[in-house]
Amino acid sequence: MLKIRISGSERELRQIAHKAGNARIQRFKRDKGKVSYAIDVQISVDDFLENLDLGASSIDDSENDTQSGKCNPKEIQVELENLLDEMSDK
Repeated sequence: MLKIRISGSERELRQIAHKAGNARIQRFKRDKGKVSYAIDVQISVDDFLENLDLGASSIDDSENDTQSGKCNPKEIQVELENLLDEMSDK
């Protein structure tokens, strides 16, 4: 399982928490009095890779061609699983 911290506005995080089910919104106070919000979400490696959009429209098309050519989802999955194994051994 991957644990991912997502930060954003409280409104945005409420939408994510509603979809995720049991996610708890955490409130952090910064040094200058600013408040930020985050939630921790757990997702399996398979679900993460299944939902990963390597051709995201937010990436410039010229970058998209080179980046998606370098990304192999199977390699990413193996690397993530190896990382998880190392973390669980500690």
